[in-house]
Amino acid sequence: MRLRVARVAVPVMGGWLAFVAASGGCRSAEAVPAGSVAAAQAVAAEGGAAPTPAAADEPAEVPLVPLMGKAVLEARAHAQRSALGEGMPLFEDERGQPVPWIAPQVAIADEPAFDGDLLDSLQGSSGLGGTAADEGPRPNGNILGLFEPIEAGETAPLRHFHQALRALEHGDDRKVRVMLVGASHTEADIYPQYIRSYLQERFGDGGHGFVLPAAPWRGYGHVDVSVDGLQHWRTEHAQRRDARDDGRYGLLGASISSRSDRAYGRVIQHAGVLGSRYELWFVAQPRGGSVDVIADGRTIATVRTAARHVGPGYHAFELPESEHTIEVRVRGDGEVRLTGLVIERDDPGVVVDTLGIRGTRAANALAWDRALWSDNVRHRAPDLFVLAFGTNEATDVTQDIATYEANLREVVQRYRAAAPQASCVLVGPGDFPQASGGTLIPRPRLSQIIEVQSRVSTELGCGFWDMQAFMGGELSMVQWVRAAPAMAQPDYIHLSRRGYVRMGMALVDALMGELDGDDPLHGRTPPR
Repeated sequence: MRLRVARVAVPVMGGWLAFVAASGGCRSAEAVPAGSVAAAQAVAAEGGAAPTPAAADEPAEVPLVPLMGKAVLEARAHAQRSALGEGMPLFEDERGQPVPWIAPQVAIADEPAFDGDLLDSLQGSSGLGGTAADEGPRPNGNILGLFEPIEAGETAPLRHFHQALRALEHGDDRKVRVMLVGASHTEADIYPQYIRSYLQERFGDGGHGFVLPAAPWRGYGHVDVSVDGLQHWRTEHAQRRDARDDGRYGLLGASISSRSDRAYGRVIQHAGVLGSRYELWFVAQPRGGSVDVIADGRTIATVRTAARHVGPGYHAFELPESEHTIEVRVRGDGEVRLTGLVIERDDPGVVVDTLGIRGTRAANALAWDRALWSDNVRHRAPDLFVLAFGTNEATDVTQDIATYEANLREVVQRYRAAAPQASCVLVGPGDFPQASGGTLIPRPRLSQIIEVQSRVSTELGCGFWDMQAFMGGELSMVQWVRAAPAMAQPDYIHLSRRGYVRMGMALVDALMGELDGDDPLHGRTPPR
């Protein structure tokens, strides 16, 4: 059983100011006073030192995140603009000054819900069916979200990732690659876009990363890369009942196969998204067909996917660095099964791969062709992989929790084996209440899943980030849905764009705390 340690966190100049009761006992943290900004400035003036320790018999209050430096603040503002979109007010500016949060920001209009296709139609993805938020005063959405550090057990799970970032800072000519793996929270590419923009602003832009070369389903795409070409492809992944059981789905866990000679796909890089080094990924197979690769309207290669044996296929090509439009068109001489397109730059920097499939579960990875998938992972050579699952699994009430734990452990071990050098973090599910007798109550299986994820992370040398705790604990989703501006969708499972950006901010702060020397607990939290 994890011992809950009460925290208080508020947005102040330079990020979050958080206090935790750091003794063996469990004591509620004092509310941060109204003069928090001044208090935070005083902490910064002392070099970020913690307040004077309390008496031996009193729990010490430790500031987990002191003020942030200029580079950090600029990266936070840049990433907010990138993920929120033009014209949307930021949570804070380059000085770390938050938007006024004493009263709700009535000037910020509630954004429309995501495309219905993004709110998964599979079991566990439709939440509470669009239940309307309760009437009454709406809380200020701009102050929701608590700082939640990475749980690290007795290891330093982020050491390799941090060393790789430091090497970039010191001039190494290399890429630092991050794989974000999950379900619809991840597929939406909003919190991944915040992470991508933040890291690239601080450490260099290595390119956009992984994307499918044609749309596998309606609504697929990334914040700054559009993907067209839905028709004439057969989409397969482990959650689909009509998929082949060969597991040849590639890095994402989803493949697209040509159904006719009219199958085509198009990837459009938005303004400022530069690329020069590309790779088309496919399944090499007997009787495989050919596919033309077209860059900015000009055919530059014909890729033949036929091979004596089934295995991973990669076709690399280079272009002058720019914002390109890449198309693929099959020749009709056999099945073409594509698994990805990678966009990178010549320059050193960070690359973030968004690997999300709506409605899926971590255990789906156990159905993938391990040899093909492992080769894909090794080919990407990630420095950090993040596994963000648990919400859909929270609806699997007929599965005993021991089976869930065994499956999760095996999935993490497979990632560990495929990328032994990489740092590893598990992200727990957000709050997801259930309806009972006309009211909302905590979902019992959710707390079990969080306990399991925390335990497995510790056992296998990974970090754990508790998304539910970041949101405020059990039933916090109600506040996120009712907030103004809205921070979550009325299905009580998916966040709004603004909510996902806040999630990205908190997750990045947790990932970077030890690197930046901001966490006096050195990345470790008391057991909870």
